[in-house]
Amino acid sequence: MTVGSFLRLGYYFVKRLLLRLFRRKTGLEQFHENYAEARPLPLAPSDREALASFSGCMACGMCDAQFSAYGRAARREFHGPSDLPLSYSRSLPDYDALAGYLASLRRGDLELLERVCPARVPFVRLATFVEKVATALQNEPLPPETGRRKRHDPG
Repeated sequence: MTVGSFLRLGYYFVKRLLLRLFRRKTGLEQFHENYAEARPLPLAPSDREALASFSGCMACGMCDAQFSAYGRAARREFHGPSDLPLSYSRSLPDYDALAGYLASLRRGDLELLERVCPARVPFVRLATFVEKVATALQNEPLPPETGRRKRHDPG
């Protein structure tokens, strides 16, 4: 290594050290700054446990075959009840876009879907959870438009 490389390395080491000493941004503040556009919601421990129980779907199609409200559902908005545990329950920030889907899902017998599901996906609890998070997202203000996302500076 050359002397210039050592000087550059020393400069960045001292710079990083001074930034850590005098800048008081916590990891949580940095997280909120970096992910403001995604609108992350804090979840209670019970909600985190419930979210894990919703992912047991194995895409067997039994709930789709037994769903009684297909005739009253718009096909552009509603593909089947299996979409809820397979894809729609995986991304919390997108819950506020599910109003039409949830309305179509509520027209059917969710208790029947739970009984025929071999993985015992709790459809009633899942639909209630998604509606609760969607309501919370609708009540949360959108972040100001930032253009480009900020890079994370580990500080």
